[in-house]
Amino acid sequence: MTTLLFLSVLAAVDAPVTQVTVFTNQARVVREARVPVNGNSKLEFPILRDSIDLTSVKVEATGAEVKRVDIERVQPEALRTDEAKKLLEEYEAVEAELDRLNRERQVLSTQRDALNRLAPTAPANDPLKPPTKLNATGWTQGAQFTGEALGRVQGRLREGERALKKANEKRSELTNKLRQLGNPETTSGWKITAQLAGNGAATVTLTYLVMNAQWTPTWDLQLQPDSNTVSLSLAGLVAQNTGEDWLQASLALSTAIPSKAVTAPKLATWKIGVSDRFIPTPTPSASPIAPPPPVQPLARARTEDDLVRARLQRLGFAMNQVPRDERSTVDFEDESIDGDLVTADAFDRSGAATKKLAPPRGRANQPAPPPPAPMEPVLARAPAVESVVTTGSVSSRREEAYVPTTSYSLSPPPAWQAPYFGPDSPVTLAGGYDLAFTSLQKETIPSARGARRVALWSAQWPVTVERKLFPALTTDAYLVAELKNPSQQVLPGGPAQLFVGADPAGTAQLELVSPGEPFTLPLGIDRALKPVRNVQLVETTQGLINKDEVGTYTVSIELANPYRAPVAVRVFDQFPVSTQKEVETKFLSSSPQATKDDKKGSLEWRVTIPAQQKQVFTFSYSVKRPKNWKLQQQEVVR
Repeated sequence: MTTLLFLSVLAAVDAPVTQVTVFTNQARVVREARVPVNGNSKLEFPILRDSIDLTSVKVEATGAEVKRVDIERVQPEALRTDEAKKLLEEYEAVEAELDRLNRERQVLSTQRDALNRLAPTAPANDPLKPPTKLNATGWTQGAQFTGEALGRVQGRLREGERALKKANEKRSELTNKLRQLGNPETTSGWKITAQLAGNGAATVTLTYLVMNAQWTPTWDLQLQPDSNTVSLSLAGLVAQNTGEDWLQASLALSTAIPSKAVTAPKLATWKIGVSDRFIPTPTPSASPIAPPPPVQPLARARTEDDLVRARLQRLGFAMNQVPRDERSTVDFEDESIDGDLVTADAFDRSGAATKKLAPPRGRANQPAPPPPAPMEPVLARAPAVESVVTTGSVSSRREEAYVPTTSYSLSPPPAWQAPYFGPDSPVTLAGGYDLAFTSLQKETIPSARGARRVALWSAQWPVTVERKLFPALTTDAYLVAELKNPSQQVLPGGPAQLFVGADPAGTAQLELVSPGEPFTLPLGIDRALKPVRNVQLVETTQGLINKDEVGTYTVSIELANPYRAPVAVRVFDQFPVSTQKEVETKFLSSSPQATKDDKKGSLEWRVTIPAQQKQVFTFSYSVKRPKNWKLQQQEVVR
C-alpha cells in the first residue's frame, strides 16, 4: 500500500512587522502572519534584506507545528536581454512614427495658414485711367476650391492629432516597461520558507535581528511655577536604515546588548607543572618565498547584455549599475573560502592531519605563511578523550605525530577588541542597567527617512524649586529642583529640553538616576529675577613709619521677587584670600548672616523672599597692603 503525501504551497503571505525591539545598533523584528493550514503546508515569508542576522532567524507557530525552516539566497534580477531588444525596436519605431507625424503636421499647418490667407483683392487703380471693372464670375469657383482644400487639410490635421495621441500613449507605455527592464531589482536578500503541519487557522511569527537600527533617549522637563511641580517626559529618537519600513508596529527601546550565545563554553582540565622531561628538538626554518607579481586582468569582452544596457542608458532608461560579477555579495556556495580543506579521513589515530585537499581557487597569489619559530615548546596532541591544557613544558612520545598548537591563556585573543559605545549611546547613558521602555502607542518608522521621536514615559512630581544666583559673575538666576526619584523606574541620562511654563529655558544633560536617589534637576533660567550688585570702596592709611594702605569694601546685592508667591533663593558670592604675609585680607561682616568658608573665600545665603518683596544682602571685607603696592588678582580653583 502506497501512502501519498501532499504538500500545499501557500503563496508569499503578507507578514507585516508587528513588534520591534530597538537596541543600541540593531533591532529585533517580529513579523506575524495568520494563515489557514490544511495538512502539510509550505509558507513563504516576504523577502528579507541582507542586513538581517541569519543565526537569529526563528519561526514559531500557534495552532500548527513548524516542521522545517529553509533559508534561501535571493540574487538580484538579471537583465532580460531578449525582451529589452524587442521593446527597444518597438520604441525606436514609435519614435520614428512620432517624428513623421510631427513633420506632416507642420506641413499641413503651413498649408492651412496659406489657404486661410487666400482672398480676392481689387487691383490698384491708375489715377490717369478709368477704374477697372471687376469680373465676379470666378469668385464662386475660387471660394469653393479654397473651402474644399481647407477642409481636406483640417481633416488630415485631425487624423494626425489622433495618431499623435495614440503614438504618445504607446511611447509612454514602452517607456515604463523599458525603465523597469533597465533598472532591475539590484537588491539581494533572503527568502524564508517554513513547512507547517496542522489543521485550521494558525498564527506564525518570524523573529530575526537586523542591523542599522539605533535610538537615543531624550528628555523634556517642564516646570509649573504656580504649583511647584515638574513634568518629566522621556522619549526616544529612533532611526533605522534596514531597508524595510516598520508600519504601525509596537516599539520597545532597550539599553541591553543582545547576545546570540546558545551553547555554554566548556572548561578544559588545567594542569600546572612539567609532566615529563622536555627535550628540545631542532626544526628547520622555511624561508618565505615572495609571491609572484600580480597579473593585470584582461579586459572583459562586451557581451550582448552590455550592448543592450548601453542602449538603455543612452536613452535614459537605465542607471549605471555594477556588473553582477563585481557586486559585493555573500555566496555560501562560493569555493573561495579562507583556510585549508581537510577530508574526513585525513586524520590518523593520533589526531594528526596527513592529507589535504587542493587549495581553494583564487588563492595562488597569497604570500607564504611566516616560518615557525624554532625551539618552541608545543603541546602534544594526545589520543585521550579528556581535554587537557598544561602550562609549562610538555613532552610527547616520538612514535606519535603531533600538531603544533598555541599556548593556553585566560586572556582574550590578540585580535579581540572590546566593544565601544559612544557617550550618547543608550548603553552608556543607562550606566550598565538593562532598561526597556515600550512606546505609548504604535509607531511608524520608515527606512532611511531620518529619526522619529517616540514617546516612552512621563510623570509629574512635586519639587522644591530654588534659584541659584551668582551676582558677581552673571545676572541670571538658575532654576534648580532638588528631589529624590520617587518612582521604581531607573531613569537613563540624556539631553533635556527645559521649559518654564510654556517658555523654553535652555538645554541640559541629565545623568543616570536610580530609584530613591536624590538628584538635582536643572530647569533653566528665571529671567524675572535680576540681582543688582554694587561695591563701595573706602581707602585709608595706617602706621607712622611703615605705612600701609587699607581698603574697606562693602558689597550690597539687591534682589526683588516679582512673583505672587514666596521664592527660595541661594545667593553665592566671595571675598579675596591671600597667601602672602605682606597682604592681609579680613572678612568683616555679612547681613543676613552668610555661610562662610575662609579657605575658599566663599559666601552663601539661603533665604526665602516673600511675595513681591525685596531682599538686600551685604557683606564687607578689608585688604591691607604696603603703601604703593599694586595688587593683582589670581583665580585659583580649589
